[in-house]
Amino acid sequence: MINKSIIKQHFKSNFILWLILIIMPAIFVNLIVPLTINQFAGHEGLPPIANLLQLAVFTSIGFEIPLIFVIIASNKIMVGEVQTGRITYVVASPLKRTTIINTKIIFMTLTLFVGFILNVILTAPVIIMNASKIDITFGAYVTSLAGMFLLLFMISGITFLASTYFNKAVWSYVVGAGLPILFFIISMLSSSVEALEPLKYITLNSLYNRTNVFEIKNGTNTLASANHWIGQYLVMFIIGVGLYVTSSYVFKTKDLLL
Repeated sequence: MINKSIIKQHFKSNFILWLILIIMPAIFVNLIVPLTINQFAGHEGLPPIANLLQLAVFTSIGFEIPLIFVIIASNKIMVGEVQTGRITYVVASPLKRTTIINTKIIFMTLTLFVGFILNVILTAPVIIMNASKIDITFGAYVTSLAGMFLLLFMISGITFLASTYFNKAVWSYVVGAGLPILFFIISMLSSSVEALEPLKYITLNSLYNRTNVFEIKNGTNTLASANHWIGQYLVMFIIGVGLYVTSSYVFKTKDLLL
């Protein structure tokens, strides 16, 4: 059971931040693909646009910027309300704690799901219209984008749990923002420095192996068989759900020291 008033209040207070940060992958795709095609017009071949998408969208800027929204929103709607005392009035209302926490969880997960759908809608035209000029199929692109948002969903579970557990924003940010950032840094270092490659297995980011999604056919990155990537997608989903379920339990049993 959820409360519509809480949902509306959270969307109203986070909409601009969400709109700017969560659709960044779509903005980059709509810039990278046409600019690359125009820049190399008249040349014998285009650079591997699929590689550019992987670097700029699926692993770097396109992931980092939506992550900023996840961190800020998670802390704003949980520990932020504890510190300002607003949660006191919410808990004192006839609403049950289960309804309160479930509504906040629905808000966080819904923003990511709607963000994924919007990114697909906003990038579909440029990917489909340039299908003959780029080296990635639409199916492979969408599946990779889904994987990135599943990674964001899993990471958002960490930030949300930290924001639910701690009563001080400073500790929530240290853990809820520190761990995802640490995971990202380790992931980047392990992928660029051969000696550090084993370190990637200590981060949750390693669950999203984008190379498993692609299969090269006639020089084009096509969608690989589901058995190559479905396992890691399910694991990310299960971990994310587990973190949110734990957050719900923590909120329902904790003492709000206000």
